[in-house]
Amino acid sequence: MNQVTLVLALTAMSLSAFAQDSYSPHVASFVAPSVTGAPAGDDDNADQLVEVVVSVGTRVRTRTAADTAVPVDVFTREQVESVNSSDLVDVLNAIVPSFSVRREPISDGASFIRPTHLRGLDTHHTLVLVDGKRWHRSALMRLGGFGAHGPDVGSIPAIAIDSVEVLRDGAAAQYGSDAIAGVINFNLKTDASGFHARARLGGYVEGDGDEATVEAGIGLPVGEAGFVNVSVQVSESAPTSRSEPYDLAIGSSGVTPLEATRSESTADGITYYGPDAFTYTYASNGEILQVLPGSDGIPDDLDTRFADSFLGVGGSRAFQGPAQIWGQPDREQTNLVVNAALPLAAVEVYGFATYATKDQTGGFFYRRPGVSQLLPVRLADGSIYDPRAALYPSGFTPQFSGDVIDDAIHGGVRGERANGLTFDFSASRGANEVRYRIANTMNPSMGPDTPTRFRPGNLVNGESAVNADFTWPWQVGLSSPVNMAVGMEYREEIYRIESGNPASHEVGPFARPDPFNFEVTQAEVDADPDDGLTTIECRVPGFESVGSLCPDGDPVNNTVPIGSNGFPGYPPAFSSELHRHRKAVYVDLEGDLTLRWLANVAVRYETFSDFGDVGIWKLATRYSLTDNVNLRASLGTGFRAPTPGQLATTNVSTRIDPDGFPRAEGVFPSTHPAAALFGGEPLDPERSRSWTFGAAATPFDGFALTADVYQIRLDDRIVLSSQFAVGPDEAADLARLGVPGANDIAQVRFFTNDVQTETSGVDLVASWAFDSPLGSTTLNAAVNINRTRILDRGRFVDAEAEYDVERGVPGTRAVITAIHSLGRFDMLLRTRYYGEHKNTLNATLETVQNFGAEVMVDAEVTRTWREAFSLKAGVQNIFDNYPDPGQFEVCCGRIYRSDSVTPWQGALFYLQASWSSG
Repeated sequence: MNQVTLVLALTAMSLSAFAQDSYSPHVASFVAPSVTGAPAGDDDNADQLVEVVVSVGTRVRTRTAADTAVPVDVFTREQVESVNSSDLVDVLNAIVPSFSVRREPISDGASFIRPTHLRGLDTHHTLVLVDGKRWHRSALMRLGGFGAHGPDVGSIPAIAIDSVEVLRDGAAAQYGSDAIAGVINFNLKTDASGFHARARLGGYVEGDGDEATVEAGIGLPVGEAGFVNVSVQVSESAPTSRSEPYDLAIGSSGVTPLEATRSESTADGITYYGPDAFTYTYASNGEILQVLPGSDGIPDDLDTRFADSFLGVGGSRAFQGPAQIWGQPDREQTNLVVNAALPLAAVEVYGFATYATKDQTGGFFYRRPGVSQLLPVRLADGSIYDPRAALYPSGFTPQFSGDVIDDAIHGGVRGERANGLTFDFSASRGANEVRYRIANTMNPSMGPDTPTRFRPGNLVNGESAVNADFTWPWQVGLSSPVNMAVGMEYREEIYRIESGNPASHEVGPFARPDPFNFEVTQAEVDADPDDGLTTIECRVPGFESVGSLCPDGDPVNNTVPIGSNGFPGYPPAFSSELHRHRKAVYVDLEGDLTLRWLANVAVRYETFSDFGDVGIWKLATRYSLTDNVNLRASLGTGFRAPTPGQLATTNVSTRIDPDGFPRAEGVFPSTHPAAALFGGEPLDPERSRSWTFGAAATPFDGFALTADVYQIRLDDRIVLSSQFAVGPDEAADLARLGVPGANDIAQVRFFTNDVQTETSGVDLVASWAFDSPLGSTTLNAAVNINRTRILDRGRFVDAEAEYDVERGVPGTRAVITAIHSLGRFDMLLRTRYYGEHKNTLNATLETVQNFGAEVMVDAEVTRTWREAFSLKAGVQNIFDNYPDPGQFEVCCGRIYRSDSVTPWQGALFYLQASWSSG
């Protein structure tokens, strides 16, 4: 790892140069002054970095970020609010280089609750806290990539946040399961007075994605020292499209849909449109008598909607009709946070409650004419039902929606005794629910009785906990008391899959061939000598024939998929509810062994109702070389049991194969008979071993630097298997096992403990604040160099998945921010760097695309009047930069890889007005 060696060498030279003889036990914190800054000449000079006490990584209440034994970054409310987004996920992605997120269109629920990563690991490897209390998971199980099940950070509004703490170190022994990559703690505002409101409008230079956000917060005093702080956010954003015309040849015509609109034929005096995938035979009254597969040289549709749907609008990337869209979904969101505390005698009663609702809609893959969903069938009277003529002459694109409801309430009582003993008794409950809807689609197996709107079902994740935490200064004869922290936790978790409305999963008559027995086959003749069937025959009106079968390809034998197409509803057989409870106890000791040497030891013991007992530990230390140089290191183990969602999830959704055909992919629990058919076994917990080594320095006033090297090894890592193809034999086995829609499933996946991974990297953080005659300036730079290697993989993960996990995301990310204040003007310039990465097309590794590094620049200017009103104008990605277009896997109008962590929406302009009082 040459980059790591270079970084260590540069850091070592820097530390040697900055070392001094004097000593102080505290090194300044690495938090920059407020983004708004103070005017030049103000008493609060910019060249004085603010020391901030942190609440993660340590249980000593007076410890600052730089004095901890582990790396902690702190971002102020001004830094959080400097990013123009109503989604907190995008805020973190802009300011934390070790944090990344993908925008995943046409990815079922992952389009609405986007998967995040910290230090290259999945969202379920990062513990999220709000005011130091564990935040619940979302109901969404991401079923792309390796699979992930973490919290919905986007349900927390930015306006409610006072600061964000990011612990870049494994901390499972201190905080429990999930804290393997690190911890993100959102501290809520505690202002007891004042009112703040802002309104923001924005949109992309492409002319879409218009966003409007209104936010407000108020602080109110309660008694002499209590407070209630209320924050609310209402936002909506229009969809975007970064697509080009759908360009895959359809049916047997060998032409694209766009070309088909130009292939009109008037051989019989009638103008036809659309692909030439079938041969239609009409009666004199226009009734369809016969539809057989194959070209007859005449496009199939008489309806102009097919041609109209592929006409671009003014040459832009927006399209009418069922054109397939790659972009962000349409979104409406409301967030509410109430935080309060009230001192009563010797204790303080505290609590916070949150509520969020999001309504989002995005498109699915376009179903072009000629695919199995639109095959004609014969009804009970022998007539032909053609869904293309009746519903979707030009094909269709399902519109998928998700209503996400997230709510939580946390409360407790805390206090401190005269001997220094502190206590905190708390209880919490949190829940996240996803309610799916799908429209502009059909249940093909129901024929003419199909609705076009469905409710496929709901996902629910709920968690509740009771905690007791204590700290006590233990006098053991060292230079200072040892801070002893002990605590206990009882937690209950539930994951529920709720069945959809019946039509969304109904098995209609046309899911099997010849449901009305129009054709007598030889097998039927031979089956029962007493049933009166003596010869093969065709009973279709107008095509009656004794001694011969119906014409090859006649709709009588067509079979079509079941369920709401695109996202079949959860049938009762897929509905489930899984419960878990667990108990935990921890001991966390931290103290100064000498004036220069800090040590921390933590152990944790947990009992799971379904996975037994486990013990984990962590050691951390910090040694002060001088008054401005600290060395720090940590070593520990971790444990993560499969989430209830990973144990319970059963899902059938649609993917597009390399030929552009929709295929159903089934994901089943590892213990489900369908998974066992391909080798699935019960899941085991993940176990981790991690270490971090780094240094922190403040060589001169206003400047701070940290460098940390880390490694995280995960054994028995829980991942989604690669796809197992379902052939006729496997489909028959699935049907025998009672899997709904078995004959429609083309691929099967399941969770498995199939890989051992090692993630290593370097974090560099620097901050410099200074005054000049031209004002106050703050420069912040943060770099993350990260790589994951698969040390061992079993038979369930293929070479393509291994290659993409190791090389499919940028190995280097950096964020450099400059903030300058002059009088009543504040200016911000932020540069975001995304390093090179690669992706392969398949498991042969013969086709690989290299994606180059990308640089995106944000700029904004703020003008303030009378300290109460301000107006801000800015641009994100001011040069309208995009990642490299995909060279493969670009079916169906996709230009950019939709799973890219490099943003691909283009430049965004915005204007914001803010008003404050008190």
